[in-house]
Amino acid sequence: MKRIFHLFLIISLLMSCNFIKSRNSGKNHNSGNERIVDLNALMQMKIVSVGDYRDVLHQLDQGDLKSIEVAATLLKNCDSDSISLDSIFFEFTDFLNIATSSFLDNNERVSTQLANSTSKDSIDRIGQMLAPYGIGLVASEGAWYLEPQNGYLLKNFGSKLSTAYREYLNIEVEEQKTRFAEDGSILIPIDSLASRIITHENFMDRHPDFIAGKMAQDLFAQYLGAYLAGMDNSRVFDKVTNILKDEPRKSFESFIERNPNRKSTEIIKAYLDLLRATNFYYTDKLDSFLLAKVYQE
Repeated sequence: MKRIFHLFLIISLLMSCNFIKSRNSGKNHNSGNERIVDLNALMQMKIVSVGDYRDVLHQLDQGDLKSIEVAATLLKNCDSDSISLDSIFFEFTDFLNIATSSFLDNNERVSTQLANSTSKDSIDRIGQMLAPYGIGLVASEGAWYLEPQNGYLLKNFGSKLSTAYREYLNIEVEEQKTRFAEDGSILIPIDSLASRIITHENFMDRHPDFIAGKMAQDLFAQYLGAYLAGMDNSRVFDKVTNILKDEPRKSFESFIERNPNRKSTEIIKAYLDLLRATNFYYTDKLDSFLLAKVYQE
């Protein structure tokens, strides 16, 4: 009944604010019976639950930067408890991720400018346009792509979130400063990769019920998998002999010695035992092990 009441409240507010307008009401709008959202009216609403917030997000155009502003404003104006705010914030980050990944597809002019421009000033202007919406412009593998900025999330919403979510965002802010991998190559030293594994494992141990626990687990698995097996252009096995290189072997042994009684240590130890059984030679059993123990597939 409470859920129905909230939905009724949203509908009433939308009607009283003329939230839905005909596309025929202004220039550059298509003819016909299509309707658009009155974003300015929407930003005056007060969200009281994650369900209400999700319902409103479904009405927004994910290819429009203004929609991100609306979603952010509604979140900032929400006065719910920290548990509810964590859930609402989680919905916002999902919306921001989708809007970020689809923005260039939905904005051909900007996409063309990025693809064709050789001017730093032009690229900078695009970056400045996107920054207020929490979107960063990143060069990778000879192309430009967009990614949400964790610093924006922490600065604008951190004070409203639980201790666990603020801690998680702080971790992500630091890790975003140094790209982990690109074009099939690991870009950070192996000891730094080991540190990221420990950081995420510690976080999950402290906050087993974290609302974004799946994301934390996925990052932990990504780092641990790369640490154990490398990547296409950063192999831990010698290209010619298919034998484990000395640097990762020594790092595995050091990790086990320095970090007893950890889930990650047990996995690394079992992986190293498999390698010792084959004189550190690569076999398909290692792939099966990673899928089962690291990626849990």
